[in-house]
Amino acid sequence: MPVEQLTYWFSRLTQNSPFLFAVLDKHHQYLWVSQRYCEISGLEQDELVGKQDREILGASFYDALKPHYERAFGGEATEGEIVLNDGIHDSSFHFSVTPLTNSEWADGAVIFHAADTSERQVLTSALESSESRFNNLCQLVGEGCCVLDDGVVLSANQHAVKLLGFDSQNEILGEDIENLLVPPVKGQSVVASLTSLKSGQQLVCQTKGTGDSQTINVSYGSVSLLGGSGAIITLSHTAAVADHKQTIEKLAQFDALTGLYNRHGFSRRLEQLIKSNTPLLMFYLDVDNFKNINDSLGHHIGDRVLQDIAQRLRKQLPADTILGHLGGDEFAVLLPEQSSDEVAQELSQKVVDVISQPFDLYHFSKYLACSIGMVKFPGDGKDARSLLQNADTAMYEAKEQGRNRVVTYNQHMNKEARMRLWLEIELQKALQNNGLEVWYQPKVNAKDYTINGAEALVRWKHPVEGYISPGRFIPVAERSGMIELLGRNVMREVFQTVRRWQNMKVLPGRVAINLSPQQFRNPNLTSHMKKLQAATQTDPSLITFELTESAVMNDGEHAIQMLNAIKDLGFSLSIDDFGTGYSSLSYLAKFPLDEIKIDRAFICDMETFPKQVTLIENIINLGRSLNMSVVAEGVESGKQASVLANLKCDTIQGFHFYKPMPRAEFEALLINNRKAKIAS
Repeated sequence: MPVEQLTYWFSRLTQNSPFLFAVLDKHHQYLWVSQRYCEISGLEQDELVGKQDREILGASFYDALKPHYERAFGGEATEGEIVLNDGIHDSSFHFSVTPLTNSEWADGAVIFHAADTSERQVLTSALESSESRFNNLCQLVGEGCCVLDDGVVLSANQHAVKLLGFDSQNEILGEDIENLLVPPVKGQSVVASLTSLKSGQQLVCQTKGTGDSQTINVSYGSVSLLGGSGAIITLSHTAAVADHKQTIEKLAQFDALTGLYNRHGFSRRLEQLIKSNTPLLMFYLDVDNFKNINDSLGHHIGDRVLQDIAQRLRKQLPADTILGHLGGDEFAVLLPEQSSDEVAQELSQKVVDVISQPFDLYHFSKYLACSIGMVKFPGDGKDARSLLQNADTAMYEAKEQGRNRVVTYNQHMNKEARMRLWLEIELQKALQNNGLEVWYQPKVNAKDYTINGAEALVRWKHPVEGYISPGRFIPVAERSGMIELLGRNVMREVFQTVRRWQNMKVLPGRVAINLSPQQFRNPNLTSHMKKLQAATQTDPSLITFELTESAVMNDGEHAIQMLNAIKDLGFSLSIDDFGTGYSSLSYLAKFPLDEIKIDRAFICDMETFPKQVTLIENIINLGRSLNMSVVAEGVESGKQASVLANLKCDTIQGFHFYKPMPRAEFEALLINNRKAKIAS
């Protein structure tokens, strides 16, 4: 079959396949790839032709497959398992490499085929983890536990072994339960007696073990075993039933890690107080940025911090305080017989102070903050569910207002919370369906007002609501963790577009991309930039990455390392909104920056407050003394532009010259400007 027909039919057959397909030449370069490669790399099929796994999926991925490619070119078909973990993807594949015999390609070719097995591995791990937790739980509880399949003992804990009169688990595993217990009803099997029990009932049986026979209570429940039906029975001494019930009830209501009430136990105590019409205060507490501890230091350190928080709350709050660990990094504080604003303010400040004290984590101390939502009963809810929900809503409002603060619930928050949830759901759909657009706002030279660059800005056109302001959806993306995916999508789109304009020779300067603080903190950021630049062949000197002051000032030493790594790749760097944060001039001198952007707040007040012009002039002089260019954003009048030009600002950006516009519109503007320049 000719190559053209082969690629045509191969493409048609694999177009919507979830599997990886590729045809590779003797240099292990792609001759053809399926659509799945495009989804993973963010490139088009024609852009992938001629590239290798090393460039697209990473060196370790290619190195693992290279021997299989070589064996296939020797005529041998092979298969195996491989992992793709390049900092962006975390998948495993079962693959096969097959020689393409009688190939139309002169030097021969091989076919690579891979199926994603991540879900299977996750399921397998989950089953193993679930089985391990179940076995551990069976060993911890004070009762005997046995799992039965058709009456045969599959597993049992040591308590069950002793109660049945044996010494070792091996003596009862595989035994029929009928051989271990005396049927309580003559002529009826033990299993039949157990299955006839009503909910909450127990069966009294005599044991048949090697030791003395004893009377025990047996409870029965059905379970699923690998898709089939099975049973779990619990065994206990008749005198210990009441004690065991109390123990189980306690385990069900308290958190094993901290010793505080869990969500179930806390909700029950809250309901009891509500039923007795006891006035109360409740704080819903979330530790800010706790995820960073788990991610960077490990969950065992995170668990230590949670235990420390529980101990501090116990020591510092009144003795009648009811405390709950509701899960993750969320705690609840319940104060019965309290409702005054003075007490609420005093106790909430005490909670903030407790969390603000440094935590000793091995060889260094870590400072944490918290966000707290406060509710009262009666007034803010009629039951435990509504009170907890409203307190949670107020807590998220505290996060929105800047974290490390206490916010009291009010009814307007529920409407805002529903709107944020709707935005989060719709934004997730937009990211999945490529529903976001990248627009460009031109920048102009302050001397002659000619275009000398642009800033890339993300826009979202909702199919029903129309364009939604970035001021609404960007905070939602940051809070929900979608900001990194959004940022990667924007980065890929800009790199591809700049490469296009680069080839057309119409771009007169650099295009700026905004980096979120979350992106900047990701250690894989520069690796992703490098791969994207190599895949798109974009000139890095045409890209500027903009960061806010807060993103780089929070951790100065880390920021210096990350900024230097970005500079080493050939990109330019800019500090956005300069002057609105907490500028450290010592760090500013150390950072390898190319540009300072004067925040629009300075420009807006320029005509109202004459001293503002002096501040702007000093920022411009500061930038020049540090060999940085200076951009003024938010310019909306000719007078502002004229003043900035006289102050020798380098670049101006604002509605007075251009508003943000879609890519096609900006591209047409660049083409017309180039034609006009050539004609002149």
